[in-house]
Amino acid sequence: MDRALQWLRNAAQGELREPDEPFEIPAFNTADAQGPTLAFNESRESFDDWADVYGQWGTVALYSVPTAEETYVTGAFTDSDGEVIYEPDWGGYIDTETDDAVCGAWALLDQVPIDPPWEAPETWQDLEGFFGETATDPYDLRANIKPVLEEESVKILLIGFPIPAQVGNEPELIYWQPIEIEEFKDPQDVGHRPTGQGQSRAARIVAGREQIRWLEANNWSHDQLIRRGHMDRWFLDRTIVLIGAGALGSMVAENLVRAGCQQLTIVDSDTYEIGNVSRHTLSLDGVGRNKATALADRLQSVAPYVQAVDIDTAFPPSGEMPASISDAEVVIDCSASRVVRRALYDEHWDHRVVFCSAAMGRRANRLFSFTAYSHTFPYTDYEEAFNLWRLQEQVEWDDETDAVPERIGCWHPASVVRTDRVMTWAGTVTRLLDNATALTLGETDFTVLETSEDGEIPTISQANPPFQDMTTWQAPTSPVTVQVPEKCHEAMFERCRQDHPCETGGILAGIDRGDDPALLINAQDPPPDSIQEPTKFLRGTDKVEDWLRDARESLGIDYLGEWHYHPAAPPEISPDDRKAMNEIAADDGYDCPHPLLFIVGQGDNKEFAVNAYLFHRDNDYEQLYRMNDQPDDTGEAGTDGKTV
Repeated sequence: MDRALQWLRNAAQGELREPDEPFEIPAFNTADAQGPTLAFNESRESFDDWADVYGQWGTVALYSVPTAEETYVTGAFTDSDGEVIYEPDWGGYIDTETDDAVCGAWALLDQVPIDPPWEAPETWQDLEGFFGETATDPYDLRANIKPVLEEESVKILLIGFPIPAQVGNEPELIYWQPIEIEEFKDPQDVGHRPTGQGQSRAARIVAGREQIRWLEANNWSHDQLIRRGHMDRWFLDRTIVLIGAGALGSMVAENLVRAGCQQLTIVDSDTYEIGNVSRHTLSLDGVGRNKATALADRLQSVAPYVQAVDIDTAFPPSGEMPASISDAEVVIDCSASRVVRRALYDEHWDHRVVFCSAAMGRRANRLFSFTAYSHTFPYTDYEEAFNLWRLQEQVEWDDETDAVPERIGCWHPASVVRTDRVMTWAGTVTRLLDNATALTLGETDFTVLETSEDGEIPTISQANPPFQDMTTWQAPTSPVTVQVPEKCHEAMFERCRQDHPCETGGILAGIDRGDDPALLINAQDPPPDSIQEPTKFLRGTDKVEDWLRDARESLGIDYLGEWHYHPAAPPEISPDDRKAMNEIAADDGYDCPHPLLFIVGQGDNKEFAVNAYLFHRDNDYEQLYRMNDQPDDTGEAGTDGKTV
């Protein structure tokens, strides 16, 4: 009530419109409107097309679009001579989903039709005054548009006028307010001949006192629809390619178009299956369709400005590269495929491109985002940044909890990932893309984020680098350094606890990183055919060769040596240990001329101690020392081990 009274006081004093306040369209009386809603597409860019058209009239194509309420969108506007003045640039949904056009009419005023203090005209007689400064008489207009609209199922006249963004500022776009004309009276019904002048006079008699049937209208232009929030404006007019229309890719794509991006090409060869519904933006009507095709259709239905193209093959497509890819200014890879990244590296763009490769970790606990600004995807930089993280993910993977059979009766494994995490990371990718606009040519950025475990309050933080809390072992004479993550030590100790009082052990696997320290990744449990006794251990071979082959192919890790447990004894090397390791060093089948041996011992205090050794093919060996320890004069770090 207070606001209503204040409005009346402001209206009486002529203070409804204060300078620089946001301009508001007058309230056209649409309460009794039974007709459709009109959607038009006007912006600052199209404003200039109307500069010389004030006071004129013409026809406009109106297309019905499938919405819950009956809606028509504007097509080409032509003048009274049939020349096209303006044709809106709609997205793919409007272009493909609209029905046959009906013909409407338009007339353009040079001012907003407002009667003081702030009232829209309600009758044709009220509207007549706003045509006074133009070359068009509203009743002549009705007579002229009668033959155009008379046979149409819906008869719509658009009244246009220029509006500013703020009160008192210069106009910057055209606003269209539709009128539904219920019927045109025959001039003879009111005593006039059916001539041009008779038609006009008849319209003045009939329509002068007729209530205007104003209809609802909305401006569906791109710049108006993104006002609630959008990405960095640099992206909005860019041609974007997204490779990988899976869970993450589909949500990233939807975020892009809802944030104002207009031109997308989606690349994927996969088919959308029923199992995908748990974490994908597509729905049941997409099952059985190609993901790229179905997603492109969906994206176009999200907003009227979206033009989405599908390429339903794997990347790179065979033959000549499609123009939508070669012209791309932004390339986003959500395929989690090394093959795709390598193919992007093999391609070269003549212009500069923003690249983004985004992937999720196991259970979507982490997001890996690599962005670059270059003429080609910097594959080597990506691999260098991601390599250790790839190993970390593989080491953490648990076949029993991180994958499940697709369905009961279907053995095919499916990763366990909640859709809310995919949504979280998809939104993060678009935020990181915004940051990529600050990259200089040749610059890259690698970001790793992680979220809390299941059951905890969701939080996102920068991930700590992989393989932290490592112990570094150094050979006293050879240029060999080995880094061992604390998790590997803990894996050995846990197995020792399980098998105590028997001896135990297994193989060591990791990677040789050239000039950098070798990295121990995995301390394996003893194979099932191992012999384990209180004073004897013979490591078995069952499935060891298969495991090593799979590890080499999938993880890029190799055999590095053995580990061994001496229960209730110091971690000293025995003659049998030396003999076994010398045989391994000389065996070409292991392809490891310098194998490692880690011996775990246990003192009277029940604490574990570790010694490490490096063997050579000449039957020689060196005892490694921890980097914080200094070897003695013999080149050894002692034989009592390091308490852990």
